[in-house]
Amino acid sequence: MNAKRLTRITTICTLSAGLALAGCSSSGGDSSSDSPAPDETRSESQGESQEAGDSGSADGSKSADESASASTTPEDADLSKTMPSTSAEDAVKTAEDKVKAKDGILHAVELDYDSDDGKWEYDVKIKDGDTDHKVVIDADSGKVIRDESESSDDPEKAIDLKSPMTYDEAFDLAKKKASGSLTGWKLEYDDGQREYQFDFDDNGDEVEVTVDVKSKKVMTD
Repeated sequence: MNAKRLTRITTICTLSAGLALAGCSSSGGDSSSDSPAPDETRSESQGESQEAGDSGSADGSKSADESASASTTPEDADLSKTMPSTSAEDAVKTAEDKVKAKDGILHAVELDYDSDDGKWEYDVKIKDGDTDHKVVIDADSGKVIRDESESSDDPEKAIDLKSPMTYDEAFDLAKKKASGSLTGWKLEYDDGQREYQFDFDDNGDEVEVTVDVKSKKVMTD
């Protein structure tokens, strides 16, 4: 083989190899430019996680206030089986803090469903001088809804949720006289006596049972 032919063949091979390498390099470069760098991927993931957490805390969980407001007692709840999150004692404490009456007289506590507000509510009545406060409290969240106050000269006497008769003791007496779902109850000073009143619904038949906390006398209406 002469020198000129050998030189030509070597040049062709060199050019072919160069083109092949250039093609591979170009293809790899396109693939790399389309994929985000690791730091970019991590940043996007963190952004998505933060968006998910916007509805509550950074980890996506709900705040305590949101959970409380979401937890509601059904309208048709049977209070003998299901009670709202807030106890009667806590409702009284909240009402007393709202009224701030040092010598106020607690004379009524009632729990029932308010169809206008769409909530189970405590009505706590506190007499302060000539002003009678009715503090309405959301029975699930425990928050004050409103304070309805009016002037009153009615004589009132204090009631106590624990003495001389507890709610459980009174209810045990009441359920011997009525059956069905318990739809509401109250403890109040009325007509010269302290009494519990329980409202029962037995398949549409409504019965009110009154228990005198002093004499333990039970009456139905």
